[in-house]
Amino acid sequence: MKYDYKKNIDNKGIINRLITLDYHKELIDTLLKNKSGALATGVVAPIMFSSFMYGYIPSLILICWLMIHFLLFSLRTKSSAKLLSLLDKSNKKTIKKHLVFILLLIFINALLWNFSTVLTLIYADEIHVIFLVGALFALLAGSIATLSAVYHAVFIYAVSIILISAFIFFFIGASNNYSFIGLSFVLYFLVIIPTSFRVYTIINNSILQKEEIMKLNNALKLKISKAISDTEKKEKLLQQQTRLAQMGEMISMIAHQWRQPLGAISSAIMSIEIKLVMGKFDLTEEYDREKFLKFINKKHKNINNYVQVLTTTIDDFRTFFKPDRAKQLIMLNIPVIQALKIVQTPMVNKGIEIKTNFQVNDKIPLYQNEIMQVILNILKNSEDNFLEKKWLAAQNSDDSDLNKLTPFIFIETIKEKNIILIRIIDNGGGIPDTILSNIFDPYFSTKTEKDGTGLGLYMSKVMIEEHNGGKLSVANNADGVCFEVSFPISS
Repeated sequence: MKYDYKKNIDNKGIINRLITLDYHKELIDTLLKNKSGALATGVVAPIMFSSFMYGYIPSLILICWLMIHFLLFSLRTKSSAKLLSLLDKSNKKTIKKHLVFILLLIFINALLWNFSTVLTLIYADEIHVIFLVGALFALLAGSIATLSAVYHAVFIYAVSIILISAFIFFFIGASNNYSFIGLSFVLYFLVIIPTSFRVYTIINNSILQKEEIMKLNNALKLKISKAISDTEKKEKLLQQQTRLAQMGEMISMIAHQWRQPLGAISSAIMSIEIKLVMGKFDLTEEYDREKFLKFINKKHKNINNYVQVLTTTIDDFRTFFKPDRAKQLIMLNIPVIQALKIVQTPMVNKGIEIKTNFQVNDKIPLYQNEIMQVILNILKNSEDNFLEKKWLAAQNSDDSDLNKLTPFIFIETIKEKNIILIRIIDNGGGIPDTILSNIFDPYFSTKTEKDGTGLGLYMSKVMIEEHNGGKLSVANNADGVCFEVSFPISS
């Protein structure tokens, strides 16, 4: 981006700037903290000039001239420190008052150099005059770098030295050489004034642009913060919806697994009632009483066993809904086994064969219940796919190829280089290539609205990749689909 140096960003030109004395606080701060410029003009340059002119200019005058420079430097240092402390605390009027005092000191410093020009022309020879001219040009060039942050400073300094020195050389100098030097000062004035204003404009524009960038940054931070907050809310909502959907599935699984033992308990009770109603046992006879007691004891044991099955089922499902507070060091087969305790029996009852092959004994930090939920989601999707494609019905069809097919799911844990993974493979025919890349999207589902929410695989990916630092991927194979849940391990 090219700056337009002819126009200030706030449309104020040189004249307006000089009249208003209105500066950004950071510009004043830049001027006041530039101590090297004040040291050069207030201490170093005067000492060098006094040393070079010693023996030509009367000592008393030279010492007084030097002491005044030191006094100005001291006053400027104290005033700068005072104004720096007021920049963020005081109003514009107070700041302008102190700034005017510092500009006055700069003006007096320039007049002292004009006085040194007069002294040099009166007491020294032409070589010393040339030395003085060189020193003045150096001071003027340095003023662009040290004073331009506040344009009044460089303007007052340059105008005071250049124009007054030019007047001195024109009217006090006794030769054409001095007139030429005076003319050089005038020409230099025409160069240094616009140049210093360009430098000021660059500094001013950079500060204003920095402020604009900071405002944009703050606005962007607010937008990002809001977006993150909205995303977190949406994720929590998705998690709640997923958990409700999973809870419905779990209740369905509990009902399925309880149906058989509850039926057996009911059958045992009915068997006892029938025996009593039909008078199979004559309780007045000792033999029948003993036989009835044995019958009751047998049924009692059976009912107790069925109750244990119901209790175990509840315990298995209870851990599923219990949130993990911290990661646990576990082997990958543990959450797989926990998931199979819940779904294996009903899936086997539906004719789905499940095989396992656990080869990994490494322990890694994981949220065990979240991994179990992911395994359950994948297994349930395979089961739903088998039922949807009517694999079980195909076993009884007249199609010889379909009759040979047996639904199965193969689960293994293996170690490959620096990762360990759970691989779940089925022979359910795979996922159509047209939707394979979308199955982890939220609310994407191939099931009917009443049977699926489209959140299971999405939340599975979130739990694996964002919560547990792993990776969940899917690919079709020759007969079906392969899900891989992988975790990095340290070598």
